[in-house]
Amino acid sequence: MISFLKNNYYRIKSRKYYIVISLLMTMISIILAVYLTSNLKVKYSIAVVTKSKVSVFKSDNIKFTIMEREPPKSQLVLGGYDGIIIDKGNGKYHVDTIKGDDFRKILEKIVRKPEGFVPQVKDSRGVGTNIIGYLFMFILLQCILFMFTLAEDMELKQIERIAASPVSFLKYLMSHFIFTFFFIFVPAFFILLMMKCILRFNIGFSLVQYGSFLAIICSLGITFSMFINSLVKISDTANMVGGSIVIITTILGGSFYSFEKGNEILEKVIWIIPQKDFLSFVQGLEGGKTVLEVLPQVIYVIVISLVFFVFSVIKMKKDYVLRRD
Repeated sequence: MISFLKNNYYRIKSRKYYIVISLLMTMISIILAVYLTSNLKVKYSIAVVTKSKVSVFKSDNIKFTIMEREPPKSQLVLGGYDGIIIDKGNGKYHVDTIKGDDFRKILEKIVRKPEGFVPQVKDSRGVGTNIIGYLFMFILLQCILFMFTLAEDMELKQIERIAASPVSFLKYLMSHFIFTFFFIFVPAFFILLMMKCILRFNIGFSLVQYGSFLAIICSLGITFSMFINSLVKISDTANMVGGSIVIITTILGGSFYSFEKGNEILEKVIWIIPQKDFLSFVQGLEGGKTVLEVLPQVIYVIVISLVFFVFSVIKMKKDYVLRRD
């Protein structure tokens, strides 16, 4: 296993720009999360459809956007607007949202009290959840990127020689897992350490908690990358497929935008996405819930990671170790 780890190290070292990209992606995502959390004061974004050029709705906690035409429903689904208030004339308004009855009641209160309304925000994201949300996509993409060592072995048929040797195939795959894990985990944790202990930023969670979160995210990303590579044996294609899936599922899972509970459409569509469960787990901890209360969500993510890994091992063994030409 040590020889495999050394081999991966020299292969990564020969592509120094990968290291630069990794550090930049991690650093930018954390800085953005901290900056936006500390400076963003608007809790909701509401579209006001009216013929009047002056809005009667005013609040320091809500961004009202005046428009003449009602925005498409997709803007509500994608998070462009939290809700829509339609001016029917004569002081009558119609409210529209996909965030459930609780949020609809908030919009109705805004209509009744258009000036100075302060919403009661439940389960709002803190700085820790935002940092994990921003990190999530970048770390998963890094896992896809740095798994090129395995992808190249498969594409160049090197894995066939390894499978034919007396070396344990499981140890070979574990070496890829361990190397990629530490190559992604260490820079991310180091930057968080610098921001908390040296720059004195509020990062929401303790370093021990962040270590646990990063370990779970890295494990999910690496096993998913192995899963993709076991199905798609061409490096570039695997990167494109894996990257596309990561971007779409992480956005839908609420990585950059917190889809509130009560969003009935999204709850039905994305309930199987592990990113959504993990972000809910992190947000629950930051909101004061005990580990036992949110434990099923993180267990689901761990189980998904194990399923990806076991499937990858079985599939690759079948393709290379057990195959008889």
